[in-house]
Amino acid sequence: MSRRLVAVTAVLALVAAGCAQEPADVALGGPASNSGAIPRCEEVPGISAPQELYRETPIYVGNEMPVEEVQAWAESQPGFGAIWIDRDLNGWVTVGFTEDVEQRQADIEELFPDDGVVAVALQHPPAELQSLQNRVARFLSGHGEQAGVGSYDNRGVVGVAFAVLEPRLVDLLASEFAGEPLCVEGLDPEDAPTPGPQPEGGDGWRLLADEARLGESYRTGIATDQAQLAELWLTVGLDSEIPEVDFETEIVIWFGAVFGSSCPDIRLDDVVVVGDLVHAEIVLATPALACTDDAVPHAYLVAVDRSKLPKGPFRIQLGADDPRGTVADERTLVDADLSVPGSVAGPDQVGGDHTPPEPHFVQSGDIIEPGYPVPYRLYTHCGIEWLGELNDVVWRTSEDLPAEWEAVIESEVIELQVTMRTGNPPTVEASANGATITYEPTTEPVPGCD
Repeated sequence: MSRRLVAVTAVLALVAAGCAQEPADVALGGPASNSGAIPRCEEVPGISAPQELYRETPIYVGNEMPVEEVQAWAESQPGFGAIWIDRDLNGWVTVGFTEDVEQRQADIEELFPDDGVVAVALQHPPAELQSLQNRVARFLSGHGEQAGVGSYDNRGVVGVAFAVLEPRLVDLLASEFAGEPLCVEGLDPEDAPTPGPQPEGGDGWRLLADEARLGESYRTGIATDQAQLAELWLTVGLDSEIPEVDFETEIVIWFGAVFGSSCPDIRLDDVVVVGDLVHAEIVLATPALACTDDAVPHAYLVAVDRSKLPKGPFRIQLGADDPRGTVADERTLVDADLSVPGSVAGPDQVGGDHTPPEPHFVQSGDIIEPGYPVPYRLYTHCGIEWLGELNDVVWRTSEDLPAEWEAVIESEVIELQVTMRTGNPPTVEASANGATITYEPTTEPVPGCD
């Protein structure tokens, strides 16, 4: 689950270099071969105060920290540079100054004695980082390279995000900016799709149609004889001549893929069969920093060898992961064994999956919104003392296992409704079968068990 809580200038604010589109989140890969000249951004440590300035309380789990009040005061002080929330240190508010940091810390202790606020020294003033940011953007643009360039205030560096973190790009930056407060991020080249055109087929399948902006997005379909293929061709909206298909040995599958209009270069690389699942392997052939989130359809129709199909009922999806609840019609269910030569699936054997999706269970390590109950699966083979980690905080209870919980534990798993409450201390209320247990924060790590 993504964090919906507000962060304060703790993320990389990007501006485009050599690209009109504003970049968004960029996937991170493994280390690049840059001889340590420019580190990866995730390797740059965050800026924090001396450890003795942090108390065990308060612990902030949402957005209840006094950010606005602290910022209003900090902006009137000499040397103020940045403010952010440090989720790794109990959500405390961190205020960066370029001068008189000890005096600012003394002021904080007087003005905000019961709040979690610290002052830290900024090695590089914001103006210096802004100047570096502008120089890097101009340099890359001058070399015809596209990247996102911005500042990590909480790390004191300028970050450069590439779609693919190729060693030549890192070397290019190092040739001009080695030794400056700069870091890089991007997809590792080994994880990027192999360049190339749309393949005409693969193991057990061949491409019949490849049309962008046609049909519906997040859809699949199937044809098992010539009449069904003609109907499917019409449904997708294809006006080309229907190719020949040997329905004795093949069936036809429609993958109604989707792309963002700013990233049209998608490619069907394979048709995969795993167990009772048939799905497409569709990649963004030209990796991008960000793509618009408009759902533009792209129709792929493929002939699939019957020998490749699962025996008996199977399902068809765009990808290996289950469809999101909002696009459940993506999945087509086939209640027939189409691996039999020449077999035909009737209308009552093919349809969408209208089973209500299972709730998304939160798990340890996720972020949740305080005040809203969410489903949570607790594995009880080690007992119920440790709930796990939520909102970067470990939660523990001293209460015993209630009989109401014991009655609904199945295979050492209990399904809970958990609600986080802000306060001093914050709590997590976990409920099941009419019984509620309260968990509180702890600084101890979750122990392992046999």
